[in-house]
Amino acid sequence: MTSRTAVLAHAARLARHAPSILNTQPWQWHIGRHTAELRPDTSRSLPYLDPDHRLLLLSCGAALHHATVAIQAQGRQVTVERGTDPLARLTLGPPDTPRHTDLAAAITHRRTDRRAFGSQTPGDEIIADLRKAVAAHGLHLRPVRRDELPLLAAATSRAASDAAHRPGLRAEVATWTDRPTACGDGIPAATTATATPRRVPMRDFAPDATGGGFSASPATSDIGARYVVLHGDRPDDWLRAGEALSALLLTATVRGVACSPMSELVEAPWPRTILTTLIGTTGHPYLVVRLGYPADDGPPPAAPRRPETETTHYGFTDASPHP
Repeated sequence: MTSRTAVLAHAARLARHAPSILNTQPWQWHIGRHTAELRPDTSRSLPYLDPDHRLLLLSCGAALHHATVAIQAQGRQVTVERGTDPLARLTLGPPDTPRHTDLAAAITHRRTDRRAFGSQTPGDEIIADLRKAVAAHGLHLRPVRRDELPLLAAATSRAASDAAHRPGLRAEVATWTDRPTACGDGIPAATTATATPRRVPMRDFAPDATGGGFSASPATSDIGARYVVLHGDRPDDWLRAGEALSALLLTATVRGVACSPMSELVEAPWPRTILTTLIGTTGHPYLVVRLGYPADDGPPPAAPRRPETETTHYGFTDASPHP
C-alpha cells in the first residue's frame, strides 16, 4: 500500500464513525492510488422513513466530512469533487501543514447522546462556534429560542403521532433497533431514551420494550438543553448538510458539548412545515440538533460500527495522474 493509499485508507477508516440515520452507515468507499470515491449503499436505505434517500445522502455527507478532516489532519491537501455517481471523489494533493487535528481527534470520541441533559446550558459563544463551523459549508444554524420550545415540542409530538400510525415505519425502526452485535449497525437499546417526560419529546425507538434505554427525571430532564435547526438556502443540499452536521458535531465534541440529532422532524411533511415556520426564513430545514451537558458523568455507550471490509474496497482503476 503506497503512502497516498494509506492516507486515503485511514480517512475511510475514520469515516466509519460518522453519524447516520438509524446508524445504517449507508456508504461505500472505493480506494485507488490517488483518489477515494464515495458511493451510497442503497441496500441500506429506509423505504418507509426515508423514501427519497434524503437522510441517506445526509449520512454520506457526514462520512465525507469525516474523511476530509482525517486527510487534512494528516498534513495533506485534498480536492473534493461532488456529483451523483460517485457522490464525491477525494483527490490527494501535495503535503500541507496539518489542519483540523482537534476535529480529527474528536471523531472516535463523538457519540450521539440521548441521555437527559442537566441545568447547565451551552453558552452563546459555543453556539457562535457551531454557527461558524456550519457556515464554512454554506449552511446556517438557527437557535430555537426558549419561547419557541412549545412549538418545537408540538412538532416533535406530531412527528411521533404520524409515525405511530404508519405500521411500515414502526416496523422499519424496530428492525434497526437493538440488532445482533455481529451486524455492526443499528441503534442499541442501551443508547435509546425511554419515553419519560421532556420539554421536547425524543423518538421512542422501542415503544413496546420493557427495559433498556436512558430514563429521565421530569425535574431535571433537559432543563438546560438548547436546540438548533440546521438549514440551507436550497432544498436539495442533503450531502452538504451532512458535511455541515459533521462539522457541528465534531466542533461540539471538542467544546465538551453533548449532541443528539433529531431527524424525526424532517421525515414527514407536516412536522417539516412546522419547522419551516419556526425558523422563519425562506430556507429549508435539514435537521434539529439537541445540545447540552448530561446529568450523568461519563460517556454514553458507543454505537456499533460495520467492519472495514464491508465499507471499503481497494484496487479500482485510478485514472488520476501520477505525481
